[in-house]
Amino acid sequence: MIERKPLRTIPEHYPLSCQWEITCRCNLRCVMCYTDCFNRADKIRTELSTDEIIRIMDELAEAGCMELCLTGGEPLARPDFFQVYEHAKSNGFLVTLFTNGTLITEEVADQLAALPPHRIEISLHGLQEKTFEGVAQGKGSFQRCMTAIRLLLDRNLPLVLKTTAMTLNKDEILAIKRHVRSLGPVGYRLGEDMRPTLDGSDAPERWALSEAELLDINRQDPELWNETRRKQSRQPPSCVSGMRSFHIDAYGQLQLCSANRQMSYDLRRGSFIEGFYHALPSFPCRWKSETPGPLIQPSAIHA
Repeated sequence: MIERKPLRTIPEHYPLSCQWEITCRCNLRCVMCYTDCFNRADKIRTELSTDEIIRIMDELAEAGCMELCLTGGEPLARPDFFQVYEHAKSNGFLVTLFTNGTLITEEVADQLAALPPHRIEISLHGLQEKTFEGVAQGKGSFQRCMTAIRLLLDRNLPLVLKTTAMTLNKDEILAIKRHVRSLGPVGYRLGEDMRPTLDGSDAPERWALSEAELLDINRQDPELWNETRRKQSRQPPSCVSGMRSFHIDAYGQLQLCSANRQMSYDLRRGSFIEGFYHALPSFPCRWKSETPGPLIQPSAIHA
């Protein structure tokens, strides 16, 4: 374990929060997924090895990073996932896991309960099998996802369910949110953005809802509508990516965030300290702020 020294003040430029795409491999082929184009054997062979992940993770811990989001692809599709996860926990990170849930078995749920994460986030694409699997493109994925949710709730693990609003599931979004509310202390988040795939295709846009359709859905739910009005009534927050948050891809490339990969710093060849303090500040971003916002920023990481 890396020995930590007390942090009495937070510098303006400090590596607090990391989103780490530890793999692009996945057992599903979700229609809107921007990483699935790299879910191929040739690309998977070039992903970071276990030793490389652990070495970089130790560098993050030594630099003082506190929050670590493990995402993909599907993180649990890595055979070494629990070796990586347990190392993250031993370094004292607040670990968030983004997963599709379909690989969570009784054994996996028990392992997570034995060493609980800060939060687990699962994508719930629909309440009907046909809808869910129309998005996920995996036979049996709906039942496996619902089973995973039950397994995690039975173990009192902190859970957030999220839905990406699409043409395929627009008629079920409000029902999904009501279902989540019925589960007890489970968070919910509705995503509305589609992003190009990692190879530059805009194919996910074919599933995007129009602004009018999104407004119509949000107006029907008081919480969603209040959030929509809040966003509309203020200036978009300045992006602090690269100041207190950053992204690492499956190949060890350090970037401002998952949505901005215009430039990268290769952590296989260089150190995290060099990359974060000397490379990232020079990377272009049209939303970049010269000064950081509040320390607590739940949306600082683009997911």
